[in-house]
Order: sequence, then structure tokens, then C-alpha cells
Amino acid sequence: MKRKNLMIATILIIIVSAACSLPFTIQTVDDQISTLAAQTVQAWQTQNAPTQTPGPTSTSLPTQTPLPTQTAYPTYTPVATYTLIATVTQAATATPKTLPTATPQPCNQAYFISETIPDGTKFSPGTEFTKSWRLKNTGTCTWNPNYKFVFISGDQMGGVNSVKLDDYVSPGEKFDVLVNLKAPAKPGTYIGYWRLQAADGFQFGQVYVQIKVPSAAFAVTSVKLTSHPASYSGVCPKTFRIKAEITSSAAGNVTYKWKRSDGYISDLKSLKFESAGTKTLELDWKLKTSDTHWIKIYINAPNHQWFGPLDIKVTCS
Repeated sequence: MKRKNLMIATILIIIVSAACSLPFTIQTVDDQISTLAAQTVQAWQTQNAPTQTPGPTSTSLPTQTPLPTQTAYPTYTPVATYTLIATVTQAATATPKTLPTATPQPCNQAYFISETIPDGTKFSPGTEFTKSWRLKNTGTCTWNPNYKFVFISGDQMGGVNSVKLDDYVSPGEKFDVLVNLKAPAKPGTYIGYWRLQAADGFQFGQVYVQIKVPSAAFAVTSVKLTSHPASYSGVCPKTFRIKAEITSSAAGNVTYKWKRSDGYISDLKSLKFESAGTKTLELDWKLKTSDTHWIKIYINAPNHQWFGPLDIKVTCS
């Protein structure tokens, strides 16, 4: 009995070992174990069964079709390993960053600090003024008397073409540049541009001046009447040349007329002024009698005002 039990145990151990070493699926190993176990039990039962008269042979059971073998799953790669490879690859292919290169400071450079005469300052026509700018040397070169302050473009306003620096200006120092200018005669807004210029002609540090010349109130400010000759004594008639010097404050059209002591009144005439200034009118007057004659002029526009009279003494012989 012990021998049979030992035999059964040995067979079971062999079956289990075969199942662990062969690459079959779980379903196939279970079928094989069941078949071998059944065969072993059947053999044991046959040896211990009583002897019987053989009966009719039974019909064999149909052969069982084995289950299909399952397809093995592909080998799974751990996520951690993939992440590590991707990280190493990215680090190896990354382009190193380059620090920006500092821009070298130029030799000639100026910085605007302040100025006199702010933009839009109003000046009457012909007014003289001095414009100045305070600049700082922010370059690496020292300015010297070979440097100039030059007119570039715009309205020069009576200024010179260039002004030489009269001192040395080291980097970091401040310096005032001055230009004498004159307001134009005509009303309007005027602007002029100026720059520093190094000895080699390089220009830098542009600044400008901007002023306004307002439109003056249009009026005849004065009329000066004269006669040539101023008086006369002699044979008559005598012709006198009368002059009227008319001064206007601005551009405009002056209308006027003459009036004399003999009753003469001229037609209304006009005199155009392109800008403020003085213009002269002339009139010939032939006198035939002894008397103190007079003449005057009426400014209709813009004044509505009489100027004169001018007396002329005549003595006829």
C-alpha cells in the first residue's frame, strides 16, 4: 500500500514540475493534470478491483478537441524606463543658451539736460534772442575746441552756420551751447535743428529751437507828410512834390484818399503791405497863388483816421 502511495506522489511531483517548466497556458496545463490524474486513478483501481467476467466492450468516448492555444501578450516595458530615456534624450539635444553681448558705448554721444526759451515762445517780428541748450557728454571721447555746433535744417532765423566749442568737455561733464537768433518778420511758427559735430565730421546730439511770431493787429501806426520844397517865394505857378510815408504794423491792405485846401478830394485808393513796414506815396500839386496852403490824408482802412495837415507857404511875385 505504501508503495502505491509513493508511486502516486512521484507521478504528481513529475506532473507539477513539467507544468512549471513548459511554456503552456494555464488552460492546457490543467487539462494535462486532469488527464494524468485520471489515468493514475484508473490504473490503481484496475489493480485492486476484483476479477470479473469480461462483458461486452463499450463504445469509446469521442476524442475531446483541445482548446486553442492563447496568444502570448507582448512584453510590457515599464513607464519609468521610457520616461528616463526621453528625459536623457531631451537633455542631450538641448541647445545651450548664449548670454547677450554688451553693446559698446560710442565715442561721441550727448544727452539733453535742459534749455532756455521753451518751445512755442512768442516773439514780435525782428526780435533778437539767444537760445541755449545744456548737454551732457555721455560718450567715451572728450569734446574739444575742434568740435562745432552746426545748423542742420529748418529755419535758421538769422543764426550763423556753426559755433565752435570754446572748452574741453570730458565724458560725464555738462556743457552749455548758445546761438544768437532773430525772429522772422512774417507771422508763423518757426523751427530750426542743430547738432554737435566732431572734428572728423561725425554729427550727433540733435536739438532744436521753436518759436512763434504772432500776427500783429493790422493798423497804420504813423503817417509822415513832407513837401519839396517846404515853402516858396517867386514866380508862380510852382509845383510841389508831396510825400506821405505810411507805416503799417502788419501785412494788409491800406485804403486812403487825399484832401487839399483848394477843395480837391481824390478817389479812394489802396496800398498793399506784404508785412509790417513803411511805404511812401507821392503827389504833385501845382500852386498859383500866394497863401498858406494845406494838404492831408485820410486812412480809411484799417484806421478810419486823418493824418495832417501839412502847411505850405507860397508867396508869388
